[in-house]
Amino acid sequence: MIGSGLKKLARDHGMSVDKGVAYGSLGGYCATMSEGAGYKQITFATTIADPVKQTQLQTTLNGINLEKEYRVTGLNIAPKSIQVVFHDNPGTMKKIEAFLAFFLPLLTEAEATTANTCPECGFEISGGCWKLIGGVAYYMHQTCADKVCREIAAGDEDRRETAGGNYFTGFLGALLGSVVGAVLWAVVLYFGYVASLVGLAIGWLAEKGYNLLKGKQGKGKIVILIIAIIIGVLLGNFGADVIALVEMVNAGELPGMTYGDIPALILLVLMEDSGYMTATLSNIGMGLLFAALGVWSLLRRANAEVADTKIADLK
Repeated sequence: MIGSGLKKLARDHGMSVDKGVAYGSLGGYCATMSEGAGYKQITFATTIADPVKQTQLQTTLNGINLEKEYRVTGLNIAPKSIQVVFHDNPGTMKKIEAFLAFFLPLLTEAEATTANTCPECGFEISGGCWKLIGGVAYYMHQTCADKVCREIAAGDEDRRETAGGNYFTGFLGALLGSVVGAVLWAVVLYFGYVASLVGLAIGWLAEKGYNLLKGKQGKGKIVILIIAIIIGVLLGNFGADVIALVEMVNAGELPGMTYGDIPALILLVLMEDSGYMTATLSNIGMGLLFAALGVWSLLRRANAEVADTKIADLK
């Protein structure tokens, strides 16, 4: 979704808002405006055909501290688009407007393709359609749009077929990785700490194990990683208690008990001691919370890797 600042900028330039983005002609160039946590973004669907002019544009941009002047944290010139990312905090909209006043004339100098040029065939558009492809709006001929959609669907299908692997081996790998992470979690918890960094480690190890054992790169990967992370947190929490009980057995504080009695003892105490039950559930809850915070970006990235390209019609 976009906020009021970008919506106002869109209205000022006669752009439209749909599907959570603002899109249309921005200074004569096809643009998409969007935002997220801590950033705003403008993507120009344009092409600079002359490599010399593209180099000149890049040289001009490199000669300016874009972050200091306009809060630009990233600017990427791709074959069919230019993505500009701004750090979002109070006053950013004025910086964006100043950047556009600086940048749009540079696109003209570079002879970048304008909003009425089809990005697929390169010819002028009359009565075209808007498509949102991978979060970027493109204005193109209907026949060109249909062709692009078919090619993207075929590419996604080919990616799924060539990826190979299977969910069973992937689950085993993710489980092994989460167990390694659980050991780390248990040690940290034993010393009285709960950290999102350890949650990130469990997630990273689970995904590493999934990929090493050639898990299938499909949507089921995300479910498997979530399950593995939960198992890792649970094992880590009870693992801390196991460490403490092992020390007590070694010190002779639990006469007659052996290591093999520890699981049954934990279960017994869990069932009969409400205080221990409450403390355990609290630790598990905190563990899952910090693990979720730690692995959120990792899961989003994994989801992006296995997801098909999203295509939608814009009104």
